[in-house]
Amino acid sequence: MSHIPIALTVASNDPTGGSGVIADIKTFHKFDVFGMAAITNLTAQNSQGIHEILEIPPEFLEGQLSSIFSDAIPYAMKSGMIPSADMVDIIKKYIKGYDIPFVMDPFIFSKEGKRIITEEVQHKLATALLPFASVVTPNVQETEAITGIEINTESDIKSAANVFLKEIGVKSVLINDSQLTGEACDYLYTRTKEVKLTGPIIKSKNLRGVGSTFSAVITAELAKGQDLEQSFRKAKMFVTKAIESGIDIGKGNGPISHFIDL
Repeated sequence: MSHIPIALTVASNDPTGGSGVIADIKTFHKFDVFGMAAITNLTAQNSQGIHEILEIPPEFLEGQLSSIFSDAIPYAMKSGMIPSADMVDIIKKYIKGYDIPFVMDPFIFSKEGKRIITEEVQHKLATALLPFASVVTPNVQETEAITGIEINTESDIKSAANVFLKEIGVKSVLINDSQLTGEACDYLYTRTKEVKLTGPIIKSKNLRGVGSTFSAVITAELAKGQDLEQSFRKAKMFVTKAIESGIDIGKGNGPISHFIDL
C-alpha cells in the first residue's frame, strides 16, 4: 500500500495498553489508518487505577509535534489527557497552523471519578482549545464540569450542548450518557442537526479505553474523509461490540477488545 491516511493522537501513555495512546493506535490500525502519537505524560496505572502521573516537559511535547508535522502532516488528530496550560498553547499552535480535523476527548476525570487535571487547566482547555475542535466528546461528568450545568434530564444535555456550541464556540459536541434513560445514549449536536444513537447498557467491568477508543474511531474515519455523522455511527457500533467482547486482564477492570470486527 503506497498511500494511507495518517491519524495523530496527543495523549498519555498507559503501560498496560488499556487506554491512552496505545488504545488509540490499536484503533487507528483497526480502521486502516496509520497511527502516530505524541506523549503528554507517562502514567503508572493498571486495571486497578491510576497510581502516578509523570508530566512530559512542554518543550519535549513541542519537539514531538514539530518532528511529526515537519515530516508528514496527519490527516486528522485527537487529544486526550492534557495536563498543563503550556501544553494547551503548544497544541493550539499546531491546530491553528494546519487545516485538519481535530477531535478533543477532554480527559478531566479518571474512570473512578477522580479529578486528574486542575480546574485551571480545565478552564484553559475550554477557552483556548475547545473553540478549535471539530468535535468534542465529553461524558456527562466532563460535560457538567465544563459547562457548569447539572445534568439530570435529556433537556439538560441539550442545554449543555448549547453552551458548547454557542458560548464556547465548538463546531460540534458528542455527549455520552448511560444513566438517564436506561439505555446507552450518545448525543451528537452540531450547529445544524441533532442525532441520538441508543443501545443496550452492557453490564461489564471491562470498560477501560471506552472514551479513548470512541474518539479514536471518529478521528480515524475523519482522516479517511468520512463525514462526522458517519464517523459517529461507526464509533458507536464498534465500541458497543468492543464492550461486549471486553477482556479479563488484570485484577480489576479490564479493557474493551480491539480484536472485534464490524
